[in-house]
Amino acid sequence: MDRQAKFHRNLFEQTTWQMVNIEQLVADEILTHFYAKANPIALLRNQPNHKHHPAYLFNLLALQSPIICYSFRRHYRYLAGSFTIEKLRDAIAKNELPSDKEIPVFVLNKKPNSELRKQIIQFDLTNNLIDKCFISDTKKISFLLRNWFQKDEGKRSIFQSKE
Repeated sequence: MDRQAKFHRNLFEQTTWQMVNIEQLVADEILTHFYAKANPIALLRNQPNHKHHPAYLFNLLALQSPIICYSFRRHYRYLAGSFTIEKLRDAIAKNELPSDKEIPVFVLNKKPNSELRKQIIQFDLTNNLIDKCFISDTKKISFLLRNWFQKDEGKRSIFQSKE
């Protein structure tokens, strides 16, 4: 069995659920590279600068759109949950959450190899993009996907890619 299949089969045995300070969360370098090429947050419609309702359930947000990370030195590098983190950081900037707020995250027991990290990031980004429909403009969707996935040589589009 290859390493990716083994990782996916044993995913829940390879993670711990723990509380982590939001300030300790840093994007994985692959995610940072993807965002440098095509940042989906920048394509979102601007919303009026309003405060969340006081009863907004940030902990529930962290459960419904979980953050998956691995420990790296004195911080955690996240692979999934970047939209959740953006929402939480926005709330901190608006003083709706304390800057030392801890949230529940899945922490992988060890850092996955770069191919697996890329696969996790691509899944999370496309799941948010397509399944949660946060962007509906087909040109924007196409732009993001072309930048996040490789087009295989000899193929007509990224949709025929092995990725």
